[in-house]
Amino acid sequence: MKNLALLTGLAALTIAGAAQAQILKCVGKDGKIEFATSCPSGTKQQETGVVNKPVPAAARADGKSDAKDAPKTTADREAEFRKRQADQQAAATKAAQAATENEERLRACQSAQSNLTAIKSRQRMSRTNAQTGERIFYDEADYQREQPIAERQVAEYCKS
Repeated sequence: MKNLALLTGLAALTIAGAAQAQILKCVGKDGKIEFATSCPSGTKQQETGVVNKPVPAAARADGKSDAKDAPKTTADREAEFRKRQADQQAAATKAAQAATENEERLRACQSAQSNLTAIKSRQRMSRTNAQTGERIFYDEADYQREQPIAERQVAEYCKS
């Protein structure tokens, strides 16, 4: 019984040692190439630099891992992919909204500047009487009253 336990322990150690062995390139006399942890007799051994590492003991049965070095499961990679997609879509939406707001601000600035230029040059301008619907042309008092308003609009809309 002791021998069986000893043999089982030795076998477990041998398997654990082989599980973390270096992968070797074995070239036969006929040029046939094999990859193994130990080369058979009659072949030339070349190191590949590849080490076969076992999955850490911290890997859980549910497919998720507690260890940082553990390979990611398909579900983890899929979740990361979906998160990246959502982040990219949110960034694109935010950029489009910023571009639209910038265009609106630019239009408002140009309109305010045009209005101020028209007031300063005393171009013929009019407003509509709300009660009668009649068009009333500006006189000098109207231009004096509207100029500070137009200047405030230019200052507000044309901020950089």
